[in-house]
Amino acid sequence: MKIKSTIVLVFVLCLPFLIRAQRPAYCDDLPVVYEKGASANGARPKLPEFATQPVIEYKVQVAILKFSHPKDHTFHPKLVARYRPCEEVWVVESRESFTDRKDAEKLRQELIKAGYKGAYITDLLGYY
Repeated sequence: MKIKSTIVLVFVLCLPFLIRAQRPAYCDDLPVVYEKGASANGARPKLPEFATQPVIEYKVQVAILKFSHPKDHTFHPKLVARYRPCEEVWVVESRESFTDRKDAEKLRQELIKAGYKGAYITDLLGYY
């Protein structure tokens, strides 16, 4: 009986460490970038070509959570929390991205009125 209690106690104490997601391997083992192009013969590899066009988009960010989880907070319905495993942070930002900065500014002003005083606009590079 004492052994079962000890095993259960150890399991309960270790559970938070087992549940915590580990950093993915790609965070530490970054691939060789094309500019550095390490190849056997010293030639730079050719960049792949895609039939896409770059488009600048905008999102509104309101918070970056380092030591807390988004489930512990209530957010505006137009916001979503996204986990960045390499930085080990949650980013709270607008659900949608905007191609027009004026639309992003409208949402930013709406969020500031709702109490998110630190709301700011971030630029994204999207491809279509």
